[in-house]
Amino acid sequence: NSALETDSGEESYGSLNHPISVEFSTVKGDRLGSLIAMIANGIVSTSMAKKILIIMFKEDLQSSPMEIAKSNGWRVISDMNTLIQLCESVVFNPQNSSQLDQYRKGGKFQWKIEKFLIGKVMAASNGNAHPERMKEALSSVLQQVTSSSPQ
Repeated sequence: NSALETDSGEESYGSLNHPISVEFSTVKGDRLGSLIAMIANGIVSTSMAKKILIIMFKEDLQSSPMEIAKSNGWRVISDMNTLIQLCESVVFNPQNSSQLDQYRKGGKFQWKIEKFLIGKVMAASNGNAHPERMKEALSSVLQQVTSSSPQ
């Protein structure tokens, strides 16, 4: 069983609160430093980093944080072109055509449809899309939709 397989995320992160001194930790300083650098460089989000740290602490005592992130598919998607393509694939997906039509009409429910599409894009990216950049990309795609004729 993985340390992450609990009903509450708080419980799994609580396993990191251990009374052992850092000098006796299974996570050595160079691996921890690599993980911090990955967060600082925007390679992984803090929630991804918590998951990686649990794996480093309990399950995989040798692999680098980057190797753990790659093997689990945890990498923040922040490239704007990739995010725009992702947003376009969701916005123009035939399953979302009724929401797109409603969005084009405007009105008071437009913001709800935007939230719906944000959720769909995040799901399509497996939660890896950079939230702020993804919202910018989605706004750009939706602006094109409202300024052009229906596709």
